[in-house]
Amino acid sequence: MAAFRRYFRAVCVNLVLGLALLLGVNGVAELYLRRNPSLLMSADERINYETQRARDALTTPENAMLWYDLKTPDDYQAFLADRMEAGAPQYAPYVQLRAPAFIGKFYGVTKAGYRMSRDPGPWPPRAENINVFFFGNSTAFGVGPYWATIASYLQDAMNESGDLNRKVYVYNFGRSSYISSQETVLFGRLLADGLRPDMAIFLDGSADFCFYDGNPSSWTLLERYYNEFHDNYVHEVWAHGAVTHWEKLTDFVGTLPIIRLIGGVESRLSTPTPHYIGNQNPVAETPIDDPTLRRVIDRYVENMRQVKAIAEREGIIPVFVWQPNPTYKYHTAYDPFYPDRLSCHINDKFGYPMAKRLLPSNPTLGPSFVWAADMQENLKEPLYVDTFHYTAPMSRRIALFIYAEIRRRQLLSAIRAGAEQ
Repeated sequence: MAAFRRYFRAVCVNLVLGLALLLGVNGVAELYLRRNPSLLMSADERINYETQRARDALTTPENAMLWYDLKTPDDYQAFLADRMEAGAPQYAPYVQLRAPAFIGKFYGVTKAGYRMSRDPGPWPPRAENINVFFFGNSTAFGVGPYWATIASYLQDAMNESGDLNRKVYVYNFGRSSYISSQETVLFGRLLADGLRPDMAIFLDGSADFCFYDGNPSSWTLLERYYNEFHDNYVHEVWAHGAVTHWEKLTDFVGTLPIIRLIGGVESRLSTPTPHYIGNQNPVAETPIDDPTLRRVIDRYVENMRQVKAIAEREGIIPVFVWQPNPTYKYHTAYDPFYPDRLSCHINDKFGYPMAKRLLPSNPTLGPSFVWAADMQENLKEPLYVDTFHYTAPMSRRIALFIYAEIRRRQLLSAIRAGAEQ
């Protein structure tokens, strides 16, 4: 009995000491994390944070007015606050995500899912106007005020040209991280809802190479939550509700400060944060292989083939634009935001030359395809406000380039003919 007591006492002492050590270690870890909260940032959060730091350091009041098409230097901070108030992306059926509806002074997204332009059109679109749907990723959505987007500048150009005798409205359906597959689905959804434009323009290139597997950027997150929910439901049914949720213990352990501290350090070591260094000492990175790059291009062509077939059947003029990118024919010495590591955008650097060889002469796309990636070749000035989003002057240049190509290829003839009837 005495031996048992000694053993029991030893176990209790060890448990108390172990608990005290656990509490002490986690207390120290908690204190450290409170003083260094950035350690808990995910890789994406660190990239966003570093981007914002670079913007704050390099975006002088004069630059802000030019790069974001603002009237006064004070507008820049008000614009940033407006964008922050708008909130994070929200779930959307079939296409995974969309920007939240929010109408502010600088940031305007409607409940219908499109971003406003300088002169917003009516919704639903009216037949007496010429209506253009503009699709793309965040470069189409724009990171500046709603009047400083490619779609808005394109609307300005089309109305100011005098080529058409009806009011033109360009509806900006650009959305963050979208690839051509999502745009194809969104285009079909709008048509299924009875919303038929006169012209549909698709601005693509960079995002397709970044999300090269052809799946939306957030699909693994939604897959995990969906599977966990239904797995738990099945277990509940099988056990008639008598289920012990041991995974809650795992969740608890995962939230301990020491575990989060270890995870933060591991994340920093395994996924270094890009730094915006003005093209100084770039880190060597490896892109996906050539066959995978080719599959990205083939997938894009197939998506646009489907869009083209549907558009032509519906009497809609399709236009496919391959966008400029800082990794292709750009003097990055003039780019203060060129990072030391490109992450998934390293694929753009190797994929764009392949796309140039394969796309402009592709018979499937035909005269509807516009190669715009070369337009920045002789521009020796800052064209981007971060790794790949355009300044307002660059957005306007792209809009004017697209419209010039539309006119040169006589793609407005069907619209003009309808307007004259």
